[in-house]
Order: sequence, then structure tokens, then C-alpha cells
Amino acid sequence: MGAARKIWPKPIWLIFAALLLVLMPVPGARAQVPVVVFQVETDAGRAAAERCHEIWLAEGPRLTAELLPPAPGVVEPDTVLCLILDTDSFRRHFSGNLPDWGVGAAVPSGRVIALDYSRMSAVGRGLREVFLHEMVHALLFQGSGGAWLPVWLHEGSAMLYSGEWRFSDTVSLVLEGRVPDLESLQGRFPIPHGRADRAYRTSLLAVSRLREGFGDKIIVDLVGETKKTGNFPEAFLTVTGGSLDDFHREFAQAMRLKYGWMLFLTRWPGLFVLAAIIFLVGATRKIIITRRRMAAMEDDLEAPKWPQGPDASN
Repeated sequence: MGAARKIWPKPIWLIFAALLLVLMPVPGARAQVPVVVFQVETDAGRAAAERCHEIWLAEGPRLTAELLPPAPGVVEPDTVLCLILDTDSFRRHFSGNLPDWGVGAAVPSGRVIALDYSRMSAVGRGLREVFLHEMVHALLFQGSGGAWLPVWLHEGSAMLYSGEWRFSDTVSLVLEGRVPDLESLQGRFPIPHGRADRAYRTSLLAVSRLREGFGDKIIVDLVGETKKTGNFPEAFLTVTGGSLDDFHREFAQAMRLKYGWMLFLTRWPGLFVLAAIIFLVGATRKIIITRRRMAAMEDDLEAPKWPQGPDASN
């Protein structure tokens, strides 16, 4: 890292806080919270590292409990090195391995992540979201013991647990007219930003559906069983009782049923039919109102004109 400096932990109170973080038991889980060590190059990077450290103290226990399977006995998880880099350094280290719009990276070992802190705002991402996103990847890599996990599970979990999801993301995905198949999102994501964005949001929908169907512990159970068997499809069958291919088909069908009406409206034939229906309804309503008015006018013309009041005969 050249002039990079290791800054954590430094003050005595931070050492004490880090020890508490590691030793504090997490309710409902035996997995210990990984220690994150930050390495920076600039003062601006130091400020970003301080903020990330605070975020991990607050969010680390929850993410560990829900994503990192407990190991037999007392086994400490690997320390995670977080590189806080400016854009030049980030591209120097990861050029060729990430798309141009990428501002975060996680090494498959789960022991190193990197953040391009100086470019996050330019791509609409926040420090908290990017840091937690990459830490989710690190936990999944460590938890699976290096066994393969589908990319949609990685990215959907990272989006869900980092808090990147917004309802508008789902709406915009559907309005684009097509939800990608999960089978196409098992390996490396597409490079073009638009296609990658659809892949990220589809992955989020898939992970959310898993949690809806099997509960909040489904991800950690899948990761733990995958580490045990070394085979994700086999682990999926064991944990859920259904095959991975069946889930792919069920997810596609569910998306069509849930968002099919929106997909219909986003296509030109659908818009034409909808416009025709609206026109017919409007025209029919106008005809009915016009006929009622004409009938009322005829009744007024046929009705007798009787004198009213004491002066009507004058």
C-alpha cells in the first residue's frame, strides 16, 4: 500500500471497545464478530475509516448473527482488512477486475475488502451502504468456507443487509419490462451498468422471497450447509426441501403473477389496449350522461305549466 498507515485500533478506549465487540455474545448465535482493521492513505480516508468503524460496532453483531454460521468449538473468524482508497489507488488495485462504475470490492477469501471513498457520491452510493455491502460479501465468503454460492445470493443479501433497497428500485425494475431469470445470475454479473442494475435488484427480490418463504435464518442456514457439503444445490435441497431449479421456476412465476400487470402496462400493445379501454369507458359514460340530460329536457317540455302563487292569474 506504499504510504498507507494502519490506524486501528489506536486509542485505549478503541482497544477496549474492540475487545468487547469480539467477546460479547450474540443472542441466538455462537459465531463471533470479525474484527475489521482499516488501512488508509489520506486524512480524508482516515475520516471515512472512523465512520466505518462506528458502523461496524453498531451493525457487526447483527450481520454476523444472520450471515456467519457458528463454527464448532471456539473458533475466531478471520480478521477483515478494509482498504480505504481514493479513486486512483482503487483503480490501480482493481482495474480489469471491476466495471468502471464499481466503488467497492471484496476478495473471495473474505479477508480483504476495499472502498473507493472519494467517488461514492458521484455514483449515488453512501459510505455506510458500500461498506456494509462489502462486509456482507466478506461474511458470506468466510461462512461458506470458499464453497461456491450463486452471485444472486451474494448480491441480493448484500443489498438487503446494507439497506440499499428502496421500493422505487423494484418499481423501476418492473417498469423496464423484464425481470431477469435467476439462472442467468449464477455467475459473474453483466458489466454494462443498466443490465447490472437490473441483476442487482432481481437478486434482492430473490433473497427477499427466500426469507418470506423460509424465515430470517434461511441465508445463514444455506451458507452453513454449503460449507458442510461443499455443494450449494445440495445444501439448498437439504435446507428448503426443494431443488434450486424449482426455486428458479417458482421465483419466475411469482414475479409474473405479482408484477405481470405492471409488465403488461410497460409494453406498447398493453398501453394501446389500456388506452382503448379508457377511451371506450369515457365515451360510454359521456353517452349515458348526454342521454340522461336529453331525457330530462324532454320531461321539462312535456310537463304542464300550472300557475303558481296568488298573482299568477294577473
